[in-house]
Formats: sequence, C-alpha cells, structure tokens
Amino acid sequence: MKELKKCWKKSWELGAKYAAMYDSEREAVEAMPFSETEYIFADRDGCAQFFHAGFVGREPEWVEAERFGDIPECGFSINWAENQWEPGVSVVKIIRTEDDTHYADDTLYNMMGREKIRVAGWWLGLCGSDGEPTLLGCERV
Repeated sequence: MKELKKCWKKSWELGAKYAAMYDSEREAVEAMPFSETEYIFADRDGCAQFFHAGFVGREPEWVEAERFGDIPECGFSINWAENQWEPGVSVVKIIRTEDDTHYADDTLYNMMGREKIRVAGWWLGLCGSDGEPTLLGCERV
C-alpha cells in the first residue's frame, strides 16, 4: 500500500482534530494558530485538500484511474474556462473493475489527439469543475 506524504498525513489529522471541535471548516480555520494555517494553506501541494478530507471524515484511498493526456507536472489540472486550479489531477474514471476501463467519450478525446493513460493517486472524494474525479499524488502506472 502506498504511504501518504508526511505533510498530507499531518494535514488530514489536523482536519479530523478540528472537526471534533468545530461545526464548519471556516470556524476551524479561523480558530487555528497561524503556524497550522500556514502549514496547510501556504502551497499548492495538496495539504488543503487533505485537511478538508480529514474534516469531513473522508479516508484517503489509493486508486487507479484513466485520464487523457499527460499528468501535469505541478500535480494539478486547470479549469481552462475559469482559469482556476482543480483540486488535483483530473481523471475520467476511477477503475474498480476491468469493465471500468471502457469510457463512453473515448472517441472525442482520441479525436483531440490525447492519449488515454492509466494513473494512480489519492482519491479524497473531490471533483473538478465538470464533476470529474481528481487525484492527488498522481503517477503513471
């Protein structure tokens, strides 16, 4: 089983800790010492997403998935329509069974010249702007 990065594990644990004390993430963040908020929200490395997952009680799950095109070097896809970062790397489908490797829109993406690749990463239940699953720590399988 893949190990979580230390900063992600700590961020998830902080989210779970603050969920036990506060009703909303906003209240929790407002009550946190600066050192913790800076740790979680200073960089785009996924700590904020892991904090959120811990707060809502979502266990990180290492999964395989399919996407079209290379994995972005920065580890996050971009929503080009709104020019904003997605909460991870966008994938078209999480693979739970071999039947999950057939995606209805393969033709559209193939016509755009994008290669379908298999990836793995941490699934936190987060989705991109089009409702697609997003993964953190994404790597090619």
